[in-house]
Formats: sequence, C-alpha cells, structure tokens
Amino acid sequence: MRKASIGTVLFAALVLMSFSAAPAQTTETVTVTGQHAMRVGSYKGIHWVYDRFDRLPESARKDLSLHFLGDILPDHAVPSEAHVVLHAKGGDIPLFVGQDRDMHFPRSDALLAENPPVLLTLPPDRKVQLELAIEVAPLPTPSFTKEQAGVWMGEINAAIRDFFGVILAFLAPDAHRLKVDVAPGARFEAVENGTARLLVDNQGAVSYTFILRPQDYQDGTVFRSDRPFSMIRVKVPTNEFFTLKRKNDAGFDRWPARTHHAEP
Repeated sequence: MRKASIGTVLFAALVLMSFSAAPAQTTETVTVTGQHAMRVGSYKGIHWVYDRFDRLPESARKDLSLHFLGDILPDHAVPSEAHVVLHAKGGDIPLFVGQDRDMHFPRSDALLAENPPVLLTLPPDRKVQLELAIEVAPLPTPSFTKEQAGVWMGEINAAIRDFFGVILAFLAPDAHRLKVDVAPGARFEAVENGTARLLVDNQGAVSYTFILRPQDYQDGTVFRSDRPFSMIRVKVPTNEFFTLKRKNDAGFDRWPARTHHAEP
C-alpha cells in the first residue's frame, strides 16, 4: 500500500470513529412538523474530536484551531437551513445559526453526561457536508511569509505524530498545502525578490478558496492581500469532507468538495 493511502485511511478513521463510536442510545421518537428529523450522531462523538485536539501538545496547535464548516449539497445553501440541533432535554440547541457556516458546538459537563443525539431535518435529495478545518489564527495584517506557512504545516505534522505515534506517522502523508480564502474584491499575490505575481483577483461576491503550495516558491516569499483574509486553513493530508447521514448508516460518507482548486 502506498504511503499516502495508508496515511489517508489512518487520519480519516479518527474523525469517522469519533462520530460513530459513542455508546448506543435508546431509540427515541421525535415529532416534527413537516419533514422528518434524522439522528446523525451524538454529543459525545463530536465532543471527542474537540477534546482530542485540545490535548495535543502546545507545539502541535499553538497557531491553530479546529472547526467544522457546513454546507448543504447540492445547492450549497447555508447549513442552518438543515436545522442541525442537539436534541437536549432542556430544548434543541442549534449547531449552525444564520449565514454562519462554522459549527457552534457547546461544551459542558452537563451535556456530556446527558449525551443528546444530533438531529437534522432535510429532504432525502439534500445532504449536509462538513469540512474538517484547521484554521490558522487571524493575522494582524493580511500577509504571511513562506517560512510562516512552513511553521503552520509543521504543527499539523506534529499533530499527526501525536495521534499515531512516530512509526505510524512515518506512513502518513505530510501536510504541504494551505487553503487561503481570499475575500470578495481582494487581490492576492506572491512577492518574490521584490517582484509581485498575482495569484487571485477575486471580483466575485463571496470568498474564493485558493490552494497554495508554499514550497513551490522561493525562500523569503511574501504572500499578501489588499484586504483581510476570510480564513486561512492548513489542508489536512486526507479527504477532509464528510457527509452527515442517518446514524444507522455509516455516520459520515464522503462527498465531492466544493473548492476552487487553483494550483500554483
């Protein structure tokens, strides 16, 4: 088996198991006006992912934070339309709100003890896709160097070693790309030896995701935008997209990514 294939299986297995390995719960009937609410996971399953990330060594996460970004397929509507909720005893707690695609997951000892199910409400022809996103801390100015990018990717590689150990991590692929979300109306460029090269001229109304491979550029290269970045993520070295499905199914299923791939 190739090195990259082994690493992909190992890395993806952690997230898949975390949503499906929670203790079995008593089946409950939920009455919803209109569409049927499906159980797609549990509180403990999602909590494990955040908790495991928090227990990484400081050197593996000091510039990074964990997020789940939602999207409804095939129409790419905002995930709040799916009404993804924790069905807690005190009332449903929405995980996506308004136009925000970032999951807002409440962490508390009380919810951990209760372990409410995760429900969503969608017709069968629409699905909720989640992206496992490792975000770089917001920058004071919209620019960074090749060397800074190397530090961020090194932290992800350190996280892989912590998850799998040195021997298994040797089989896993290294992180070597960034996903740079260029803001609407912004120009993103690389400056090498004083010469600027345009990478993205985003004239659209939404952010544009540019896949950046920093090692393809000279040492000392500066990557800059004339507007703040919407987000910068380290691309995890595997398929980071999963689809919420009925809990009795696989829990997550892979789904094609909706990302503008613009390899330099």
